[in-house]
Amino acid sequence: MNTIRPKLWRRCHRQSSPSQASPLPDELIYEILSWLTVKLLMQLKCVSKSWKTIISDPKFAKMHLNRSARNPQLSTEFWIDDCDYSFVHFPLAHLLENRSITLPKDPYHQLWDNVVPNILGSCNGLLFLRGYDHDEGTKFRRVLCRFWNPATRTISDILRTDFSWDDWEFHPFVFGYDNSTDTYKVVALNSEGNDVRVFTLGDNVWRTIKSFPEDTLPLSSNYGIYNGAYLNCTVNWLACMRDHWIDNRVPKYVIVSLDLGTETYSQMLLPEPFDEKLSNVPEHVCVLKGVLCFYHDIKGTDFIIWQMEEFGDEKSWTQLVQFSYQNIGVNYEIFRSSLLILRPLHLSENGDTLVLKSNQEDRAILYNRITNKAKKTRINRKIHWLMVDYVESLVSPS
Repeated sequence: MNTIRPKLWRRCHRQSSPSQASPLPDELIYEILSWLTVKLLMQLKCVSKSWKTIISDPKFAKMHLNRSARNPQLSTEFWIDDCDYSFVHFPLAHLLENRSITLPKDPYHQLWDNVVPNILGSCNGLLFLRGYDHDEGTKFRRVLCRFWNPATRTISDILRTDFSWDDWEFHPFVFGYDNSTDTYKVVALNSEGNDVRVFTLGDNVWRTIKSFPEDTLPLSSNYGIYNGAYLNCTVNWLACMRDHWIDNRVPKYVIVSLDLGTETYSQMLLPEPFDEKLSNVPEHVCVLKGVLCFYHDIKGTDFIIWQMEEFGDEKSWTQLVQFSYQNIGVNYEIFRSSLLILRPLHLSENGDTLVLKSNQEDRAILYNRITNKAKKTRINRKIHWLMVDYVESLVSPS
């Protein structure tokens, strides 16, 4: 591709007018363009009307996305001051090779929106933003939403909801894709699981759907419900069996999965044997290398990640990794009122290196499963880890 791109570029500029016949077959142009970066494709729109039509075609956007997904990038945001911050992504390979993170000064991905500034999720190159405003003459603070594609520099209009910010500030909004209808959806639920709402991008309407299964309760903390994990058109939350919670018995956990196509729920058991007498450190679910994972702490000494090798098959749980906090150089107890919280971000292609974030600091941790040792990233600015496996795309946010 590196040799094809300069030749293609020279041929492009030799075209005397948009109506002139292309020196390359349309099929070959389509193929070559699908491998280029979004930034370059935005520039190539001016080559000719036919090229602009190709690059603007939703079918081309899907083809380009499928190829971009092979090269996931780690993403974050950093602040210059309280009102000026940018969304930044960089190749995971660079991070795994030298541990150095140099954040650019280029405002290419700068977010100027102070009204809807919070990035809550990413899916296929789109970012879901949330904020709030004040209704005139009242104390009501309404939740606002936007969808942003940083790569194409396009953003949706501000979408107002009837949600009160005070009621939904700490509740999760999970962003995902439903391939059965080719639509992007946001799912929101309250702490009891009896108020579940779905927003479909395009319809721009929040709908109330069936509540969480009656026998389950979304797992939550003092800071709200833990965000669900999006995987293959489903959103998955860790939940507690309601009768165990009400009777103050030893908690029994399950995974509740919402199918974004049918908008119905299913439940999955956790791996066995599973020691449910855990510490106060939150358990959670995540996705690593396209596989649903469950991770938890063991009595303040060790950290374990399980993976469900076949989604939906409770018998396919296997232990992915277990390590002690001492081996990765973190302390379980920071302060008496604040315990260590680790979150897996990414698993390398060969499965050797696990990237994690810690609430103790802003640097990421690189844990090597082979050597059982860890290193920490080097950074040059204040950053805040957000999400992983971001890919640039041409997907429209409107």
